[in-house]
Amino acid sequence: MTMDVATPTSNAYEMVGNGLFLQPTPAGAYHAVASPEITPERSLLLSLMSTPLSRKPSVTSLCRWTLQGSEQASLAVLYRAQERGWVEGFRQPQGPAPGQLEPVAARTLLSLSNLGQGLLSDAQGFCIASQGFDTTASEFLAAVSADIASMHERHSRYLADASGTSTGAWALVDMAGNSRVGFWPLFVGDHRFVLALGGLPALNHPALVELVWSLTVRYGGAT
Repeated sequence: MTMDVATPTSNAYEMVGNGLFLQPTPAGAYHAVASPEITPERSLLLSLMSTPLSRKPSVTSLCRWTLQGSEQASLAVLYRAQERGWVEGFRQPQGPAPGQLEPVAARTLLSLSNLGQGLLSDAQGFCIASQGFDTTASEFLAAVSADIASMHERHSRYLADASGTSTGAWALVDMAGNSRVGFWPLFVGDHRFVLALGGLPALNHPALVELVWSLTVRYGGAT
């Protein structure tokens, strides 16, 4: 059961449900890795996924996770993240399945598109996991993902200004403009990955939290 974790009062913020374990929602997990730029909210979300199990915040840890110097400033960051639907609290600790990244990625990819088609690759175009694509398609999409990620990194600021949105998604479209395969660059620590999904994406699925969490534990560094 998810619960609120912070609330504003007349002149301050308060933690509610101090015994809750915090973690990102699917939207929060995506926001955490959608850009290499570190904001207080993004630092919070990445910190919540930097260990194998979710944690209860303390005053000290919340200030560190949000890059803030006071309890009230850190609670304000937490409240903003909560209001944007990026963070939630649970009474029991949560975490991604243990083990190697490849089987975790392969399993979660199945839930992230309506066709069960998904691929995760690194910045060099190495396919980490693939579902629903044959070998030739997987190799092609992994290579395209590397090119898209590089191009996105070079031009993301201009594209955001031109489109009026901060989305980092790219797509291969058909003649009617419908997406056949979408590409989402993911930035984890000093590493860059690309999530490619066929058909309609389902990025609001809890599987996205598990996938991003697994990547962050391995490549993001504990905080």
